[in-house]
Order: sequence, then C-alpha cells, then structure tokens
Amino acid sequence: MDPLQNDETSSLYLIGILVSVNIAVFLFEIASPIRKPDFELFSLPLLYGAKINHLIMVGEWWRLVTPMFLHAGICHMTLSCWAIVTFGPQVCKGYGSFTFFLIYILGGISGNMISFLHTADPTVGGTGPVFAIIGAWLMYQIQNRDVIANDASDDMFRKAIIVTTLGFILCNLGPIDEWTHLGAALTGMAFGFLTSPSLELNDASSGGSGGQEEGLKLVRKHGDSCKSLIVFTIFIIALSSLLFFMEPPLNALAAEDLECM
Repeated sequence: MDPLQNDETSSLYLIGILVSVNIAVFLFEIASPIRKPDFELFSLPLLYGAKINHLIMVGEWWRLVTPMFLHAGICHMTLSCWAIVTFGPQVCKGYGSFTFFLIYILGGISGNMISFLHTADPTVGGTGPVFAIIGAWLMYQIQNRDVIANDASDDMFRKAIIVTTLGFILCNLGPIDEWTHLGAALTGMAFGFLTSPSLELNDASSGGSGGQEEGLKLVRKHGDSCKSLIVFTIFIIALSSLLFFMEPPLNALAAEDLECM
C-alpha cells in the first residue's frame, strides 16, 4: 500500500502545482494590463507569450510553448483548472504521474503547433493541455472498457462533453483557437493509444480456517515511463518537422512586415 499511497500523493502534488502555475500566471495577467482598447492581447504575459505567427517566424520559438499557461479571462482559466482537477487524478492513476506530465506538456505544444499552422490570429492555449488529458483518458477507457465500471465512466464522459462544449463557446469569445483544442485532443488520443497500460483480472484466492475463498483480483499496471518518454520525443520530432513542410498563415500586416525585413 505504501508505494500506491506515495504515487497518489505525488500525483496530487503535481496536479496542485499545475493548477497553481495557471492561477499565478493569470493573476499576473490581471496585474499587468495593457491599456490599448484596440489591442486583442490585453496583458504583458499575453503580449510576450501568446502565439503570434510572424514573431515565431522571426525567432521567438518559445511562443509555441508559453501559450499553454496563458488564459483569455476568468472563465477560460476556471475551465482549465476544473478540468485538470477532474481528469488529472484519473490519468495519473492510469498512466502514472510522469506520463501524465508528458501528456500535459505534449498537448500544450501540439495544440499551439497546430494553431500556428492553421490560423494567423494571435491566440492563447491554456485549455490545450486539458484536451490532451481528456484524449488520453478516453483511450484508457476504450482499451480497458471490459474491466472499468460503466457508471464512473459515464459520469466522466459527461464531464468531458461539458468541457468540450464550453471550450467551443469560449473559442468565439476571445483569442482562443479551436485548432488548439483539436490538435491537443488528437495528440492525447494518439499518445494514449501508444502508451496506455492495461487492467487485468487475475484469479485470486485466500485461504482461511473455514476453507478457501476464490474470486477475481483487479491488477492495475502503470505505463512504462521510458516508453512514454521515447514516444514523447518522437512526437516532438514529428511535430517539429511539420515546420519544414508547411507554411503558417499570416495576416496582411504581418506579411508586409516580414517582406520589409
């Protein structure tokens, strides 16, 4: 029981840290407003960390990573944190804390990358990692559907629908891109398909003074951390290679600036 308790404790710490980082960055956004009513990015973190295509093309590559911690308002941030707290423990329990962290980072990067390649609008991607987590959770449910309780799965599936619906609504209310959500979700599902551990039902028996009791024992297996890291690296290389074969869209003003340079 001690290793199990330690793993659950580390998972809670990791989830708490990710939620705290998201909240802290959002508070910094509120504390550093940019007073330009015609400017869509309204704070310093968004100004220097949001996905802006033409700035990425001139060398600001960190903008493919930093948007995963940025949010476009209190509703966006609340949805992100609620989804992390809701689905994070489930994914940590199934895949392990380390693989959960890789899924979170990979979802953020892949969502920003897909957004970079499909839309010219400046965007933030704080809910991108959330959709990767949901995608990985969904693959875990599918691959272990024979041994997972349907009632619990149905409840989580309804919550996934709520997150998806609210995410779609928010895409129409601020610098949030549906390509980020789609790219992160598909990446999470693909990563989950390749790394999802399996649950097994093994025969279990216990002897006693009155005889022997027989039954089934649920054996939970965490994902292989080394395998997860290898798959993560392959995904990052594959996503990076897209930059050499696809031209990102630019708005008219940014295109003119690049031509002048």
